[in-house]
Amino acid sequence: MNKHILLVMRWLNNKDSVSQEELEKNKDEAYVAARAWAASAAFAAVNNSVSYASYWVDKHFETTDEDKDEYEKELENE
Repeated sequence: MNKHILLVMRWLNNKDSVSQEELEKNKDEAYVAARAWAASAAFAAVNNSVSYASYWVDKHFETTDEDKDEYEKELENE
């Protein structure tokens, strides 16, 4: 499970659930980890761009074998 994507999804569900500092840290860590889709989604979240963040989250699931439903379940369990 990609923790960077999960944090952006949490932000997309509830913008108040993630601080600006958490978004910045997530963006920096995603870039360091060279997670292209996650870094792009994290950057969009830092800049408060819902449409771009959603696009990159969707792109992540289109190009990986990961199941978006598993991420949604994880968010529900938090």
